[in-house]
Amino acid sequence: MMVSMINIVTQSVSPFETGIATAMNSIFRTIGGVKGPTIAGVFLARYVSPLVIQTPRGPVMGPLIPNATAFNYIFLALGVALVGVVVTLLIKGKGTEIERQRPVEEAAQEV
Repeated sequence: MMVSMINIVTQSVSPFETGIATAMNSIFRTIGGVKGPTIAGVFLARYVSPLVIQTPRGPVMGPLIPNATAFNYIFLALGVALVGVVVTLLIKGKGTEIERQRPVEEAAQEV
């Protein structure tokens, strides 16, 4: 999926902005790769319940394990991220039309 994302980014910008676009893609992918698991880990550590083990002598408290609330919050965060992706895709369509109308020679003179 990462390689196809780089191809999409490369094909959706002008040739003169390819380096900037691929660098920004790498930066945001790294930021997401750091923040996502960290946020999920916070939810998994915060919302825990003890595991109760039934024995012949009675119930015994086991280790603390994440409960359903933790996973609900994680999937809620995933839903918010998907809304952000949809909004980004809607915004992206407007900028590419303007860039494609600009001639390549005009862009070369600016560089």
